Amino acid sequence: MRIRTTRLATIAVMAALTVGGTVAVTSAQASADAGIAEANVSARGGLGIVNSASAVANPDGTYTISWTDRRPGPMHVYASTDVDRFTQLVGTTTGDSLTVSGLDPAKRWYFNVSPSGPFIGVVTAPRSLGLKSAPNARDIGGYRTGWGLTVKYGQVFRTDALGKATEADVARLANLAPDVSADFRTDVEIAQNGVNKVPAGTQVKNLPIADGNLTNITNAAVGSKDPVKQQELLGDGKAAAALEAIYKGFVDDPAQRAQFTTVLKDIADGKTVIYNCTAGKDRTGWMSAIILKAVGVDDATVYSDFLASNDNLRARNEATKAGLLAGGLMQNPSLMDPLLYVQKSYLDTAFAAVEKKYGSFDNYLRTGLNIDSITKLKLQAQLLTF
Repeated sequence: MRIRTTRLATIAVMAALTVGGTVAVTSAQASADAGIAEANVSARGGLGIVNSASAVANPDGTYTISWTDRRPGPMHVYASTDVDRFTQLVGTTTGDSLTVSGLDPAKRWYFNVSPSGPFIGVVTAPRSLGLKSAPNARDIGGYRTGWGLTVKYGQVFRTDALGKATEADVARLANLAPDVSADFRTDVEIAQNGVNKVPAGTQVKNLPIADGNLTNITNAAVGSKDPVKQQELLGDGKAAAALEAIYKGFVDDPAQRAQFTTVLKDIADGKTVIYNCTAGKDRTGWMSAIILKAVGVDDATVYSDFLASNDNLRARNEATKAGLLAGGLMQNPSLMDPLLYVQKSYLDTAFAAVEKKYGSFDNYLRTGLNIDSITKLKLQAQLLTF
């Protein structure tokens, strides 16, 4: 378990919840069309004059850090591979962005933007973990809660399967110092795609959650090579309906609920956790929604995080569809879209099941997932910061 240096902040959060290399630096404006490889990074509001900050990893190995502030003035940017300790000043500017080069690309970097020092700054990082084998691997930190606190970076990570992780990917994961790797895949999925490759010393927990016969349906459709049968099995909303049934099962099935509970309790105990399924979008997506809702992140942000899987997986999914077409397996590979991508209706279905069965999300946590008030408070204290 990582020993954090933000203990005082954690205690303060608990109290608040109880009562309610050589580095070259250049100034730059972040641009949507600047060829940035990793965007959608999040902000954390600080106690100083910085409102929010974001970081993107550029294709050339540089990072662009941008921020908004309450009043103009010099801003200092620090970089670190330890989200709890910032000592490396990488630049100062009176602008609202900074491009940093010379950082080791094999490591995960966090940035602190502050008008006077790292202790009252805003922490940010690229959301993507930059894994070649897992394009949907990302940090769930940086999101703001309804009461102004922020989910910590560097403690909880959602990923797709890591069975094909490269040596470089495993090295990047080692930088995260994970205590636990929770795998929601079934034995069949693991046999097909490989056991997760994780850093030495990481506790591996197999927490299988079945896919509601979806694998069999998909294999029957694709294996038939028959466009009529494929339409019958997957078309006219049938594939999406199958996914919605799976999401309902996440809530209704006590065995599945127990698997999600295991991850929540590990996080509440202060462990650094990586959790995954195959594509990192459905079982992993619902796990992420549970965590973010439990610590007070608003619904719009929860849905945004959920739907981000579509952009992260698009290149791989479209290559899969092209292969099905080229191989003569499917004449209309778009029938696979509801299986390869996520839809808002999937999360809608799970939340509707929560309301129907438990009446509220809080009651679902307490009764459905056996997360009592003390454990919920510990979860929030471990994950939230100012």
